[in-house]
Amino acid sequence: MKTFLLVVQLIPALIALIKEIEGVIPQSGQGQAKLTAVREILEVSYDGVKELWPSIEKIITTLINLFNTTGVFKK
Repeated sequence: MKTFLLVVQLIPALIALIKEIEGVIPQSGQGQAKLTAVREILEVSYDGVKELWPSIEKIITTLINLFNTTGVFKK
């Protein structure tokens, strides 16, 4: 439950970070580089990210799919 709460609390920050990176690098085909940037920023900002990364990565994938499907991110 502790991990769940921590990950849920990270969602607004993840959304903001994803949108900022997408705003700077809007080109398609750069998904892996963008994901790496998110991971590295989080790892520098918070020591516990490495243990949580598998969950965070799945959340990021879900958010990006949602943004792509709803037109928030233009392809």
